Amino acid sequence: MRRANVPAILREGNFARYLVASSVSTLGSGMSTVALAFAVLGMGGVTDLGIILLAREIPLILFVLLGGVFADRMRRRTILVSTDLVKAIAQGLTALLFFSGSADLLTVVILQVMFGTASAFSGPATTGLVREISSDSTLQEANALLSLSRSILYIVGPAVGALIVAAGSPALALAVDAVSFLVSALFTFSLRLPGVVRMVAASLLDDLRGGWREFVERRWAVAMVLSFGLFQLTYFPALNVLGPSVAQTELGGPTSWGLILALEAVGAVIGGAVSLRLKVVRPLVACQLFVVPSGLLLIGLAVPLPVAVLVVMSAAVGFGFAAGNTYWMTALQQNVPEHALSRISSFDWLGSVAFNPVGYALVGPLALAIGTPETLVACGVMNVIAAVGVIFVPSVRRIRMVSPGATPAPLPEAGTPYTELG
Repeated sequence: MRRANVPAILREGNFARYLVASSVSTLGSGMSTVALAFAVLGMGGVTDLGIILLAREIPLILFVLLGGVFADRMRRRTILVSTDLVKAIAQGLTALLFFSGSADLLTVVILQVMFGTASAFSGPATTGLVREISSDSTLQEANALLSLSRSILYIVGPAVGALIVAAGSPALALAVDAVSFLVSALFTFSLRLPGVVRMVAASLLDDLRGGWREFVERRWAVAMVLSFGLFQLTYFPALNVLGPSVAQTELGGPTSWGLILALEAVGAVIGGAVSLRLKVVRPLVACQLFVVPSGLLLIGLAVPLPVAVLVVMSAAVGFGFAAGNTYWMTALQQNVPEHALSRISSFDWLGSVAFNPVGYALVGPLALAIGTPETLVACGVMNVIAAVGVIFVPSVRRIRMVSPGATPAPLPEAGTPYTELG
């Protein structure tokens, strides 16, 4: 009976090893988020920290489409091992600079550009690799367990990092992050994967064009990614910039804001656990409905509603993020052929990050121009419209979860250039 309650995907050695790899690196990254901030603040100021964090984000925007092309041309395991090693080097050297007291802004920026570039290549490869090590019947379990692991470690990692920083050594937390990527690379390298047939165009540019054609031919994917882009433009900038201001003036200060954010993390853990078992017929519809509470939370902050109500709403937001992401990733992996999966995933990644800096640049001036409550309401309404509006796209409603035993995506037609990756 105990064995029957264990998700089937955990009995598959490849996924179990990859789950360990992902969990270890996520824990290290959570620690380094806190450690890097305090290490940089000890070296310079808030402006320096902003520049360094931007140095991570810009390469992700610039190179993520190229990352998708490479992940559809090469073995994804090789890409993930390589990017883990690059991240380990970047974080290890950053830790060494702060240990020795020789850190300067330019050097740390260069190292974090390395980190961001590696992330641009690892993201699309991860989506494809999860598909390679899972069957149609276990894909939802795989995505749910990865989401659950991340949700838990997003709570634990920063807390452990804060303890290490409080002990006086942010550089140590950065060093632990570097080691975590080495461990991740080791477990990912240990995956036992069969050879695959992969389409290869004459050039990288041809592959990029081919990925774009594959993407736009799937109107459901275009609609979803546009929705994600609008979400990134409005939700996180409004929440992270205007939310603390509302908490400071209307809700009692940092303690209330910390409680609101903490319950979002708890909700994400619950959402990951529920999506492990909860089956849906229309995964994209479910994904969109689950994120509606995010817009409602922004509107609730505009009122503002009592802290107790906002805490519950925040937990619902976290639940929706975790569950919705599980259904989205599963639908994407089941309904896109293997040879194009990472390229289409790269457009998803681009849509999810490209508009974020724009939102952060605009939300402050907009709040000064029309007012903080009005800006929060506008962003909240845009979020709800973006989430619900996509449901009216016919192709979005037509996507179903692929049942076990369904026919897999066809191999390339005769005459199409391809290569076998052994």
